[in-house]
Amino acid sequence: MPPQRAAQPTLICLAILAAFAGSPSVSRAQFTAITKNPLGDNGSGFGAAWGDYDGDGDQDLYVTNDGPNLLIRNEGGGNFTDVTSPPLDNGDNGGAAVWADYDNDGDLDLYLVNYGTANKLFRNDGAGVFTDVTSGPLGDTSAGQGAAWADYDLDGDVDLYLVNYLVPNKLFRNDGGGVFTDATSGPLADAGWGLAVAWGDYDNDGDPDLYITNDGPNRLLRNDGGGVFTRIAGLQIEDGGPGQGAAWADYDNDGDLDLYVANYGTANKLIRNDGGDKFTQITTGALGDLGNSTGVAWGDYDNDGDLDIYLANYGTANRLLRNDGGDVFTAIADAPLGDTGNGTGVAWCDYDRDGDLDLYLVNDGQPNVLLRNDLASGNHWLEFDLVGVLSNRSAIGARVRVVAGSVSRIQEVSGGSGYMSQNSLTLEFGLGAATVADSVIVTWPSGIVDTHLALGADQSLTLVELNLTAVGESPSPGIALALAAPRPNPSRGATRFRFALPRAGHVSLTIYDVQGRRVATLADETRIAGWHTVPWEGRNALGARVAAGIYFAKFEALGEVRRQRLIVVR
Repeated sequence: MPPQRAAQPTLICLAILAAFAGSPSVSRAQFTAITKNPLGDNGSGFGAAWGDYDGDGDQDLYVTNDGPNLLIRNEGGGNFTDVTSPPLDNGDNGGAAVWADYDNDGDLDLYLVNYGTANKLFRNDGAGVFTDVTSGPLGDTSAGQGAAWADYDLDGDVDLYLVNYLVPNKLFRNDGGGVFTDATSGPLADAGWGLAVAWGDYDNDGDPDLYITNDGPNRLLRNDGGGVFTRIAGLQIEDGGPGQGAAWADYDNDGDLDLYVANYGTANKLIRNDGGDKFTQITTGALGDLGNSTGVAWGDYDNDGDLDIYLANYGTANRLLRNDGGDVFTAIADAPLGDTGNGTGVAWCDYDRDGDLDLYLVNDGQPNVLLRNDLASGNHWLEFDLVGVLSNRSAIGARVRVVAGSVSRIQEVSGGSGYMSQNSLTLEFGLGAATVADSVIVTWPSGIVDTHLALGADQSLTLVELNLTAVGESPSPGIALALAAPRPNPSRGATRFRFALPRAGHVSLTIYDVQGRRVATLADETRIAGWHTVPWEGRNALGARVAAGIYFAKFEALGEVRRQRLIVVR
């Protein structure tokens, strides 16, 4: 079984079931296995996280072990160097490691989970120097397993969710200045057989929701704003496991996020999002793999425009599940994709910047493998690096929609998913035969929506929030008058509005119902130039909660008017 360092009663004799897994179909794929050191580390491996820590434009790799971890720098040209030095050479029982720019200073920092010893936050100080700045609740010493970053409260910096094994999980709110507060409440303190976590805005309301993978019933927690999370119960979404990893993706290109769950020794599940908190489990064909599944990661390896799955199995053959449309996936397990080692974490990344996705596979006690994609399908692609300005600098939680011809595809920047791992923060879209993306629409966590038109295929682009042309720019008095979409929307309570003033002046921000009656006044005062945030708690002028329904925000300033619609649900 995977090296989880704790007994898992549900896994007894489950390996027997793997013998009944069907033989995979061999189909079109071409990958080359690279195991030369340091990539072929043969420690007791858990997870892998891609991140450009040195800002040189290519993706580096951090690998966690039950023992010394590794920081592997990508030198370009297919060359990698072990640059591990204290404090990154953590020798404890490492679990998940996830990259994010928690302090919004322009470089990636790293959070490391340890089992039974203190977790660590490593601040990136540039020039390859990292400082252990662990303080407060971040140094949790419980049975740590998984973690993922997300800006759950939409305040412009990333927060962290920690999964523990038979000990309550934790939500750490980033309050800025290196201070994190334990904001755990309600179902967030799940104390199941926790292994992994994945954030994703499954209900399309603008804030990230949370999926917890347990060795037992999983949990979907809907983010209702104001720090409130609601458990969405039901057999379809709370798969009974034993779950190891899970990852969100819009596999059917219908505009919402679906979920794949990897189970150890029982059938995996593709859980289709049908909207309205309704889900359908799909286990047909290759999707219901019966191997000892652990890691899972989505990526369009053949650039045909839909997302495929790579599945790591522990001691049984791994699978690449090619998405053929219509809920049909074809299993590809020929060498080297069908590695039969003790697979744990997996993560996609275009490490050589050639326009197709490569994969890093972690094995326990056997050499890890970098699987270089050599398919050369002839399909076109686009890659995007996102930089937040009002949003968190890493753009974690930003959603990109690419429309090319009649097909619309979405992806979100993820702060960690699968089994203790993290794909690169770069988003890679396959375009199939299309040579131009008609539109690329970026919805930032701040609520800002940027649209880019007629982008030619086969290039890597950096997109900066507010359409700024340089990473170093920030909002200035030259910005246009604007009222951003409220976040979250729909709202079950708290929401917030952002507006921009090109110069100082009097502003009015008022909420009306569909009959045009004034409900609440949020601002009626003079403000300076720049961006401003105004919260609304979903209450009228008398302090009473408003009824469910449609409301309108009216923003007046400098002789102009802007409006946004808000849906309140109860």
